[in-house]
Parts: sequence; C-alpha cells; structure tokens
Amino acid sequence: MRRNSLYLIYFVIALVFVSCAKIGTPTGGAYDREAPKQREANPKNNSTNFKSNGFEIEFDEYIELSNTSEELIISPPLKNKPTIKAHLKKLKVNWTDTLAENTTYIFDFGSSIIDFTEGNKVSNFIYSFSTGNHIDTMEYKGRVKQAYTLNNVKGKYVMLYKSEDRDIIRKEKPNYLTRTDSLGRFTFKNIAEGNYQIIMLDDKNQNLLYDLPTEGLAFSNTRVSATNYTKPKQDTINQVPIAPKPEQIDNIFYFFEPKDTTINLSSSKLISAHHLQLIFSNPTTDSLNLKFSFPPIKTEDSTQVFIQYNSNKDTLDIWSMEHRFDTLKLDIKDLSLKETIELYYIKPRREIIKDTFSFILPKQPLAYFSEFLLELPFPIHKDSAHFKALSIRDNDTLEIEFSPYPLSPLFVKIDHRFEQGSTQRIKIEQGVVRNRLSQVNDSISFDLTIDKESDYGNFYLTIEDSLFEGNNYILILEDLKQNPLKTLFASNKEKVKFSNLKEGNYKIRLIIDANNNKKWDYGNYDQSILPEKIIYYNKPINIRKNWDVEETWILKNEE
Repeated sequence: MRRNSLYLIYFVIALVFVSCAKIGTPTGGAYDREAPKQREANPKNNSTNFKSNGFEIEFDEYIELSNTSEELIISPPLKNKPTIKAHLKKLKVNWTDTLAENTTYIFDFGSSIIDFTEGNKVSNFIYSFSTGNHIDTMEYKGRVKQAYTLNNVKGKYVMLYKSEDRDIIRKEKPNYLTRTDSLGRFTFKNIAEGNYQIIMLDDKNQNLLYDLPTEGLAFSNTRVSATNYTKPKQDTINQVPIAPKPEQIDNIFYFFEPKDTTINLSSSKLISAHHLQLIFSNPTTDSLNLKFSFPPIKTEDSTQVFIQYNSNKDTLDIWSMEHRFDTLKLDIKDLSLKETIELYYIKPRREIIKDTFSFILPKQPLAYFSEFLLELPFPIHKDSAHFKALSIRDNDTLEIEFSPYPLSPLFVKIDHRFEQGSTQRIKIEQGVVRNRLSQVNDSISFDLTIDKESDYGNFYLTIEDSLFEGNNYILILEDLKQNPLKTLFASNKEKVKFSNLKEGNYKIRLIIDANNNKKWDYGNYDQSILPEKIIYYNKPINIRKNWDVEETWILKNEE
C-alpha cells in the first residue's frame, strides 16, 4: 500500500507541473503582414491655402525610413532638399524653400516608409497640398520603352515643362516630376490643366537637368495635355460614364542612349609572334593610320603585312609576313584617337616552332548552299596555286581540286559541289599548301557531311503599309532572344524571302528606314528627330523542315 500511495503522489505532482507549463507557454501572436496606415496629418492631406514650411503624418504603428533620397519625388521640385525624419509613429517633413503661389505640391514617398518591427512597406504613399484655393486634379499617364529593344524602361525620371522653350530642359528644373515603375509606366497626378513639353531622362548627375552628353532620353515633338480621369465622359444616349480607352492613357515614348562615336583602343594583344589583334570601342574609319616604329613594317606593303577587319570594323587582326613581334611599337591614329602601344611577346614555355601547320576544319554538317572552306592559321603564300585532294565515298574515289580563296588569304576552298545528304572522306597530302612563314600543311583525313535543302524551311513576307507609305523598311529575322540572324531590305507591298531557315521559332523586327540609309538611327533632341520607328510582328514565325510559310503584315495605327 505504501508503494502504491507513493506512485499516486508522484503522478499528481507531474500532472500539476505539466498544467503549469502549458499555462506559461508564450505563443508569439499572429505575424504582422500589414503596412502602417495613416491616422492623421497636420496640415491635412489635400489642404488648400497651405502656408506652413512642413507637415507631420501620424501612423498607427512605429515607422522608419528606407532609401528616402532615392524613393522620394517632390513635384514641383524644391530648390533645397527638405529635412525628413521618422520618430516613433510620426513622419516629419520640413523645408526652407519659399513655395510658389497657387501651386499644388505632391510628395511621393514611393516605398520609403516601412513598419519598424516587421519591415512592411507603405506602397506609393503620397501627401499633397496647394498654396492656392484649390487642389489640381488633372493627370497624365504613359509608358517608356527602349527605342531599339522595346523593353520597358525602369526608374527613369519623367518631366513636364509648361515652357515652350525646348532648351528649358538644360536651364531649369521641371514643373512636374515623376519616375517610371518596373513596367516603364508613369503617372502624373494633381497637375494643373494645360499642355506640357515632356521628356524622360537618365539623370546621371541627379540635378534634374539635361546637361551631360551621356544622358539618355526620350521626348515628344508635340506637347501633351493633362486629362481629368476622375470625371469620365458621359454616353449621351445611355447617360452612363465612358471609361477612358487604353490608347488614351497608354502614351508610349521611346528612350535611347546617346550614340558615342568616340573611337578608343579597348584592347591590344599578341596572339602569336606574328599575329597582333587590336580591338576598338567603335568601328574604325577610313582615316585609320597604323605606323610601326618597330619592327620596321610598312602597312601599305601587302608582302610585309596582312590586315583583316571584322564585319563591324572594330576589330583588326594583323599578320606580319617577315618580322616577328618579339618587341612591338605601333602608333595608332583615327579621328580623335592618337595612341602608341608597346608590346612584348612572351614565348610559351612549351612553344615548338614547326615546319608544318594544321588546317582548321569547319563545323559539320556543311550547309548544302555554302562554300566549303578550310582555314589556315596564317595567310597562304602568294605563289600558292590549285592543288589536288581525294574524296572517297562508298569505295568510289574521286579527285577533287582546292584553290586559294579569293576573298581572304586565310582560307582555301573546294572547287567541287557535293551531293546533298552525302558523307565522304576527304584526304589531303602533306606539303600541298605553303603559308607565308614557309610552313607547309600536315596531311589530314576527315569526313565531310553535306545536309539537304529539305532540312530547311523558307519564310515569305509582304508588307502592306498605309501609315508610312513611301518609306523603306529594314526587316531583321531574330531568334526568341532577340539575336539578329538575317537582314533584308524591302519597300511597301514587296514580297521578301528569308530562305534556308533551320527548324524553330523566330521573330521579325521591322524598322521604318525614314532616311533610307539601311540602318537604324538614334534620335536627336536638338534637331527634333525621334528614333526610327521599330515594330515587332505580333506572332512568332514557326519554321518547319521542307515547309514554306507565307505572311502578309498589315501595319495599323495601334502599332
């Protein structure tokens, strides 16, 4: 009995302990996911006849400020930065400026006001007041896109000016100011009735002036008008409000970076003891002058040097035929570019100077419509002529001929057209080709596969244009990542053909070539020239093997 009584006492004590522990366990409460809310403002929001030099706003919980210098936009801008403080539940703003008469001011805090404990942001918090006897209620909305890519432009200033002086953007801050969001959209609220000059600016020095040549911008050559969206027009028949149409509020402006035509030397390196590569920041011009101080090379003498430009003329490869580039000193001049470089070739530890070289093979399979070229690592000797090789297919051997490629001394080509869909083995003996270092080729044996016309599709496109009739167009075929693949030029109602396309999806970019110079042109604010119009075809082009696709593109106003 004594042992059972003792167990009972232990059980009662344990039960009491567990019960007490449950009573004292903290839960932490529900997680606060709500942003602070405004309780009151002094003076009240949207006050008129405002005479104060600041305002206070009280929230329903403790707040702090985050990145106010970037987030806060004051419109019209103040000359001096205001003092902004968060203390407990209050936001306090003060300034020293004298406010303009009869003007509505907007303080847009963006997402800079946050919950002190949980970090919840107050989104797009705005405080407004008027120094006159009424609050302006007009609005203007729009969107900014990159002029060439048509991607949305995020975080750029948008400015409105009452003045008709186009040079005002370089001299004075705007009358109204806002910023584009992540979708490139912007909204001016509480602006005065009237029309305005508008500009979007990448304000690199943050002074609200267009005063740097590197600042990108978008602009309109016509003034824009404020609209009262809060008072929709009435349907005179049914007497109901008519909502504004999307095209009325989604005004699109095209942003472009200024074109930097300065030519600088970006890179210079010795690829080998006979091969120099120069890379420039922009395409070189016909004024480019290269003068070797050492070694004593005359660049105009093709027996001493071979120079090859890339398609954009911003990269030069220079091969020295006679001298090694162990030590190199070169003067480079082009327009404003004037530079001298000195380079030293450091011989690799395991470099072996050979009497032979190896051909560089092309990618396979070879397109049925292309020339078959073998690349040399160094220009072919000027006295090199045609040479023979063997093609072996299904135990049949055919003698074929190679010759120096007339467009570049870095290639030889097969003077033979192989059957589509065929594979053959090519054999080239050693020593049939000599380069300008007096090296001869190694023997080589490789399989060559030719694809078929049926492996490709074709795309036919006709433009029917009543908007830009008389202009010419640049049509650029792109992959889905906007990488350009082929470019054609067309006029209105002309059918063009993009031939031999691999199976897959493509996009078509159309440029209205207003000046018919066969390239896209930037805008120019001082000359009131907008960037050339770019339009994307509104659906992907699906190409299948051995299939033709034909489309007619009718250009319409909404584009």
